[in-house]
Amino acid sequence: MSVVLQLTQLHQRFNDKTLKNTQKHPLMVHDEQWPSPCEIGNVDQQGNIQWQAVLQQPAGSLNDLAKALDVTFPSGLNALYGHMYGGNIQASIDGHQVELLQVWNSDDFDLLQQNITGHVLMKRKLKQPETVFIGLTAQDDLLVCVLLHSGEVCLEYVGKKTHHVLAANIEEFLQALEV
Repeated sequence: MSVVLQLTQLHQRFNDKTLKNTQKHPLMVHDEQWPSPCEIGNVDQQGNIQWQAVLQQPAGSLNDLAKALDVTFPSGLNALYGHMYGGNIQASIDGHQVELLQVWNSDDFDLLQQNITGHVLMKRKLKQPETVFIGLTAQDDLLVCVLLHSGEVCLEYVGKKTHHVLAANIEEFLQALEV
């Protein structure tokens, strides 16, 4: 199954579960300076806005970034970050609570590329295998990353080498996530 289809289904499962548990779509703190096409409804009394993932039109691409960094991104990374706008997805895998990072708007996609650049350059400086982060964990310094040379999705402490493989690739990772 393609990353695009898996990501679409994951967003739908996350939305459905949130609706079932809260009678609302997932919530994000509303920021007038940071609007998103996935926002729905009105801002609530707590300053939150509901959201539902929507297709990026046109789809985002990390190809220029890969060329600039002289790397090849693993299959599926473009789809993971360039297919939909949405909030982050809370899920679990292999006993770990994770937050799958997603792109909120086109400016966020640009910011993501800057952050990926900084991360890859840091890995080079540390002479460690290059990775791209795709998620966070409950531990502030523990990231979910994709190893560029193999495509494996792993856990990685900031500034350290990856230490635990969660999935062989992005497709298997998305399939294994439980919302």
